[in-house]
Amino acid sequence: MVLGKRHGLSGTKVYKIWKTIRLKCYGRNIDNRYKGENLWICDEWRDDPVAFVSWAMHNGYQEGLELARKDKDDGYYPENCVFVIKKETKKTHGMRWTRLYNIWSLMHSRCENPNLDYYERYGGRGILVCDEWKQFAAFEEWALNNGYEDGLSIDRINVNGNYEPRNCKWSTNLEQSRNKRNSVYITINGESKTIGEWSEMSGISYRTIQRRLYSGCNEKALLAPIGEHWQHVEINGIIKPLSVWAKEAGLQYTTVQRRYKKGVRGQELLNKGRLNNKAHFQLTFDLDS
Repeated sequence: MVLGKRHGLSGTKVYKIWKTIRLKCYGRNIDNRYKGENLWICDEWRDDPVAFVSWAMHNGYQEGLELARKDKDDGYYPENCVFVIKKETKKTHGMRWTRLYNIWSLMHSRCENPNLDYYERYGGRGILVCDEWKQFAAFEEWALNNGYEDGLSIDRINVNGNYEPRNCKWSTNLEQSRNKRNSVYITINGESKTIGEWSEMSGISYRTIQRRLYSGCNEKALLAPIGEHWQHVEINGIIKPLSVWAKEAGLQYTTVQRRYKKGVRGQELLNKGRLNNKAHFQLTFDLDS
């Protein structure tokens, strides 16, 4: 993708969001990078504003919203990003970049933003945020007085009820997975359990199992030890898990995985920088397919 006027996006507000996250991650002056953190952007978005804008328009973008990462320790890529309501600035309460503020903001977005894919499961079926929690300070006070800790998430006791003090509590991923209206049950070796229950039994984190499931991981590999991802690939006669190839090449696993899904094979999987789409890729095979 050639940057500049050729894409026709210069001057638009959504394009400015893309430019902002690029500067946060890769600005030439390292002192200006976001909090000095080692942030990153997926290959799909890094040099292609059109791809980012297309994703944004199909995932809840509206003027006045801002882009947030669900996991603040991870980078900018579709599965980790969401548009949230910008209601208060950090000058008001000093909590703008905290995990608790992000929970409060996402809670409002899922109930009030009809452009979000998952709006229909919340605001779309009448779930509301109570008037008391329209202000972050009130929500923060309730949270700190009712067991909030990092690692817990807000859970509605009655899944058909609103977000309000008497209907909410702080739960682990396991507890929350058991209280979902549409809990997903996974069958492994003939035994069906929720993701949270498999996580508790195996010691593999909830997010790891969920990520493997969404990426198409087969039944056997869902509970594989951390680091032993489901795809084993041969490159130059050597067979290793895809995650190991990525680590040894100094690349993000998601980058290598995305290339593989697009049909890239052989040493081209591990090349740094953008790939030449016209290249002839070396044939490989999966051991686990």
